[in-house]
Amino acid sequence: MEFIRRNQGVWAVLAILSVLILVLFTFFGGAEEEEVAMRGKVEPRRMYLSFNMEYPIGAMYANVGDEVHRGDVLGVLQMDDLTSQAEAAKNSIAHYEEEMKDPNVDADEKKLAYSKLSGLRADLLLKEKFLRQGRIVAPADGVISVRLQNPGEMAVAMKPVFYLEAPNSKWVHAYADEAYAKKLNKGMYVKVMTEIMPAMTVEGNIEYVSTVAEPLPGSFSELTGAVKGYEVRVDVKDPKHFLKTGENVLVVVK
Repeated sequence: MEFIRRNQGVWAVLAILSVLILVLFTFFGGAEEEEVAMRGKVEPRRMYLSFNMEYPIGAMYANVGDEVHRGDVLGVLQMDDLTSQAEAAKNSIAHYEEEMKDPNVDADEKKLAYSKLSGLRADLLLKEKFLRQGRIVAPADGVISVRLQNPGEMAVAMKPVFYLEAPNSKWVHAYADEAYAKKLNKGMYVKVMTEIMPAMTVEGNIEYVSTVAEPLPGSFSELTGAVKGYEVRVDVKDPKHFLKTGENVLVVVK
């Protein structure tokens, strides 16, 4: 006991150091988070293009095999009623704007014209927004690989009409087993590495995780040794084209 009393300062310092080491170990040196790893393949990015409204299809400007460029209009809906209403609104706006400028129109009539203009302009903006949604515009350069509808057929909102393959934009297609799939969420950060050069990695984010297990395509079954799995798509950021289409890769989520 006498020894302990004589060395109280030393024991206090040791106690503080022990606590500090425990804190540092907890935050920086503790057990690493479990890594989730999936085997996958690099594929050209496939985009599903659809209309956002339900109207008959008026025209389709792209066919399977066509090369298209970002901004190209690929299809439009037959929206004659909205088009006529938008034109009528424009004509009414022009009429009331002329009244506002006409020195022969009295103040009360100008005030009435002004109040009508506000409503007409808001209505026109809404109708023009709907008309824009009645078009399919290519979001990137690519090739049309599938066309599912033709002019005269009824478009269904968000139902794919075209599949666009964008060769300069890639994603990684993978499958996870049930235990891994439960740990994955859209937007999660991942690293993608090749089997040939595992030290070189490309960053990405999970874009899609299926909620139902499905049979694996033959190539994935051979790659993973599994029969069923949860589909995962990873949006990769590869501006230097380090990853090659068709290449086997490992997707690591930490």
